[in-house]
Amino acid sequence: MDLEIRPLDERSDADLAAANALEEAYDHALYGASQRHTLAQRRALLADTPYWQTRRWLARERRGDGLGAVAGEAVLFLPQQDNLDTIDVGLMVHPDARGRGVATALVEQVLVPQIEASGRDLVSYWEAVPAQGDVDDPDLPANRLARRLGVTRKNVGVCRVLPLPVAEDLLDRLRDEAHERMDGYRILLWTDRVPSEHLEAYGVLLRQLDLDEPDEDFEYEPPEYTPERIQTMQQRRAEAGTRSLTAVAVAPDGTFAGNSEVHVQAMAGTQLAWQENTLVMPEHRGHRLGLALKEATHRRLQAELPELRAIVTSNSHVNPWMIAINERLGYREAFRWVGYQGRWSQRAAAPEASGVAGTR
Repeated sequence: MDLEIRPLDERSDADLAAANALEEAYDHALYGASQRHTLAQRRALLADTPYWQTRRWLARERRGDGLGAVAGEAVLFLPQQDNLDTIDVGLMVHPDARGRGVATALVEQVLVPQIEASGRDLVSYWEAVPAQGDVDDPDLPANRLARRLGVTRKNVGVCRVLPLPVAEDLLDRLRDEAHERMDGYRILLWTDRVPSEHLEAYGVLLRQLDLDEPDEDFEYEPPEYTPERIQTMQQRRAEAGTRSLTAVAVAPDGTFAGNSEVHVQAMAGTQLAWQENTLVMPEHRGHRLGLALKEATHRRLQAELPELRAIVTSNSHVNPWMIAINERLGYREAFRWVGYQGRWSQRAAAPEASGVAGTR
């Protein structure tokens, strides 16, 4: 495929519309549902913050009559206050353009030179692989591209999708089961913004989530979630049209014992929601709070947004406790996310670091 590859222009409505169309097609192929954004919402998602910067490139097919639709996108994510030696890279290829060399071209023409120019040494890359089969199969497109980037598998996550709505009688049974063990704990719900008086306590929960994440050999420095950082995240979501439904477990002494968040795009035509995180603090485990938190958010979600068709969650394959809760709700495995990392300074030793990668 003959491609034109250039940076996404955030000022261009045409580029933003193309990015929206690509993401919708990509999500629908992975999850069977998608989400919608206005052009202003997409522009807000692309804006930098004091905590991270993103850069994107679009690939279009050159044809005799001009340029075709966007076939793929390359993404760079650059942390600005932590993980300063890390550069996260991503690829998105339109389902209709797969197997035609789009990802390879984006790696060669964008990711490799941009990584070199960044001066950052630790390269991180996540890619989807089939739910079944050998995750280390060298012929998997994800593994071929990883070799080209000089990165190797460090973690495996499992993506599960739950069709909506969940039966009310199932939610009732799970709620009753959780409440049998809650022993004075209660669930507090709010929408979109963390109340200002709870920002510091909520930041502790978010940091603990990163500390507890079973990330195997994946290198990651958990940030400090200051009130300012949380407010920046909330402002970004508001500008991007993303709603958040949050449940917090409150201990008998009034402290926060855990949390769960669901995010959903507040745009007509959105069919898909995202389970973003669920945590129970170590000293409060054993009271079925994880189950209670998820039941509460899922009940609220489908009551307020009955048009949704699915909700997506991802967990490390070495997190059996959360996987068990998800499966009781009805989540079923869709595919696996593989987390790859590698030191750019060691890339020359990778088997395909200087050869031609397979197409995708």
